[in-house]
Amino acid sequence: MAIDSFVMSLFLILIVGRMLGELSDRLGFPSVVGEVTAGILIGPSLLNWVAPHSTLAIIAELGVILLLFDIGCETSIKKLAHSGKKAVKVALLGILIPLIATGLASLYWLSIPPFTALFFGCALTATSIGISVRVLALNNQTQSAAGQIILGAAVIDDIAGVILLSVLFNFSSSGELSISSILILFIMIACFIILSPPLVRIIIYLTRWLQLKTRMPGYEVFVVMAMICLFAWLAHWFGTPAILGGFAVGMGLSRQFTSPLNQYLKNPFTYTHKLEQSAKPLVQLFSPIFFVYVGISLDLSQLDMSFTGLILLAWLTLIAVTSKFIAGLMASSDSQDKLIIGSAMVPRGEVGLVFAEMGRQLGVIQAKEFAILVMIIALTTLIGPLILKYILSRKT
Repeated sequence: MAIDSFVMSLFLILIVGRMLGELSDRLGFPSVVGEVTAGILIGPSLLNWVAPHSTLAIIAELGVILLLFDIGCETSIKKLAHSGKKAVKVALLGILIPLIATGLASLYWLSIPPFTALFFGCALTATSIGISVRVLALNNQTQSAAGQIILGAAVIDDIAGVILLSVLFNFSSSGELSISSILILFIMIACFIILSPPLVRIIIYLTRWLQLKTRMPGYEVFVVMAMICLFAWLAHWFGTPAILGGFAVGMGLSRQFTSPLNQYLKNPFTYTHKLEQSAKPLVQLFSPIFFVYVGISLDLSQLDMSFTGLILLAWLTLIAVTSKFIAGLMASSDSQDKLIIGSAMVPRGEVGLVFAEMGRQLGVIQAKEFAILVMIIALTTLIGPLILKYILSRKT
C-alpha cells in the first residue's frame, strides 16, 4: 500500500470511527457498534473509500493486542475469589450453553463444516463484560451481589476465552487435535499465564530503577509498549496468539496483582499506575481501529436479505441471546438478580469480534458466515445493555 493511500485510509478510519462511536455512545449504545458501522460505511459494502489491506490488518491486530492488555489490567483474581462458586457456574454455563446451542444451530441452519460451526459457536461464548459493567457503574451496581458475580464471571470468561481461542488457533494451524497436543497446549498456555505476570512484575521493578537514570521524556509509555511487544512475541513463540502477550502484560501491571513475591517486594502502586495511565491513549487510539477494520472487512453483499434470510438471522440471534440469559438465570436465588446477571452476560461486543476476525484471518470462517456472525454479535451487543438498563431502572 502506497503511503498516500495508507495515511488517507487511516485518516478516514480514525475520523469516521470516532464520529460514529461518539454518536452511538450518545444514543445509549456501545461505541463499538458505531465503530463497526463506520467500517461498513467507508468499506466496500457501501462507499468503498477504504478496502481491506494487509498493512491495515497489522495495525488492527496491534489494536487487539492493546485491547487485551487493557482487559488484563482490569483482571483481578481477588474478585473471582469473592464471587465464589456462583461466578464459576455463570461463566462455565455461559460458555457451554452458547457453544452447544449456537454451534449446533449454525451447523444445521447454515450447512457449514463441523469445525466452522465449532468456531462459530466459540465466538458466541464470549461476553463483552466491559459494556455491561459500564451500565452497572452508571447505576451504582458494581458492588452489589449481582455485580460481584458478573465481575467474577468476567475474569473466568477472559481467561477461558483466550485458552479456547488458542486451542482453535493451534488446531487450525496444525490440522490436528490429538489429546496429547491439547494437553501440551494447555500446559504451555498455563505456564505462560502463570509465569508471565510475575516476570512482567520483575521487569517493572527493574525499569523503575532505570527510570532514575533516564533523561528523555515518555519513559513510561516506552516501557509499556516494549513489554507488550516482547510478550506478544513470546506468546507466539509458545504457540499461542500474540494477543495473549498483551493480556499477560496487563495482568502483571494490574493494581490487583497478587503473587508470593508480594511478601518480599511491595507493590509499586505509584509507578504501575503511571505505566497503566501512559498506555491508555494507545489503547483508546488503536482499539477502535480494530473494530472499524472489522466493518471494512465485512461484506454485506454476502448477507441473505430475503425474508427467509432475515428470519434465519433473527433466529440465530435469539438463540445467542437466550443461551447466555439462561446461564445468568441459574446464578442467584433472587429473581431480579437473575435478570440482571442474565442480561449482563448477553453482549458479545469486542471479545466476540476478536474471535470472528481471527476465524476470518485463519480462513475458518468464510465471507458469508463472517457477515452473519458479525451481525449477530452487533445485535447482541445492542440488545444486552438495553435489557440491562430496563431491568436496573425497575430495581427498587
